[in-house]
Amino acid sequence: MHSTEERNALYEKQRIAAQRQRERQKTKLADPAYRQHQQEKRQAAAQRSAEKRLARIRSPEYQAEQREKQRVKRQEAAQTPRKLPAAPKPRKTSTRGLKGRTPTAAERRVMDALAKLPCTACWLHKHHQPLISLHHVNGRTADGAHMDVIPLCRWHHQDAAPKDVREQYPWLVPVHASGIVGGKAEFAHLNASEEDLLLMAYEQAGIVREAR
Repeated sequence: MHSTEERNALYEKQRIAAQRQRERQKTKLADPAYRQHQQEKRQAAAQRSAEKRLARIRSPEYQAEQREKQRVKRQEAAQTPRKLPAAPKPRKTSTRGLKGRTPTAAERRVMDALAKLPCTACWLHKHHQPLISLHHVNGRTADGAHMDVIPLCRWHHQDAAPKDVREQYPWLVPVHASGIVGGKAEFAHLNASEEDLLLMAYEQAGIVREAR
């Protein structure tokens, strides 16, 4: 067994080594060229990951799988007996409206990072549209709901693009149906699922998405 003096000497050696490591890391982080290099590495990794995901989304196998899921869902819906609508509940005197609850500090950080991205659906088709609003995938009140947001342009979010624009870009449909244009099913078919786009946005922003 080591004596007290030997253990103290070992601890001191480890402390000095750790301090030197922190100082080296601090020096690196203070170097603009190093920070730029690290940023470029993260962006390149995110780009490679997004390209792999895009290739999977565009593959005939994936598209066939999505069509089959939609077919099964429609078939199940057609076979499910319709229930009589429940009596409407009394309206509350106050409501949060579309805003939902106030984002937490952690949610705000994620929202701020995603808000700096261009439209993810346009980016999927190699177009750059920087004017966006954040689309909530899972509502606005549940825990973590404000983290599940996708940056979308107005034409991919809730407004129908002019007919001549849609003829040129058939995938430019809103996730929130505008009249007979768009809706979640058509949006996912022509672009990608909201979950896929959410993952791509996180990758673009360099955010690690925590499991919930």
